Amino acid sequence: MSKAGEAIAVNILGKEYRIACEPGAENELLSAARFLDARMREVRGSGKVIGMDRIAVMVALNLAHELLEEKSEQDSA
Repeated sequence: MSKAGEAIAVNILGKEYRIACEPGAENELLSAARFLDARMREVRGSGKVIGMDRIAVMVALNLAHELLEEKSEQDSA
């Protein structure tokens, strides 16, 4: 982020975070926060992972895996 705009409030697993956002990128930030919240709720709902930090790490690992898989598929195409 090169230019910090105003802080935007996002809600993830019932906790509010204020995140600095470039002007004009607010909708993308809110969309990313909703996506992250949904994925974290999915992991929490499985009942296999307890604790906000562990849920966040599991979601981050899952997303990184998906991203690397997609990149690998694109590189082989």
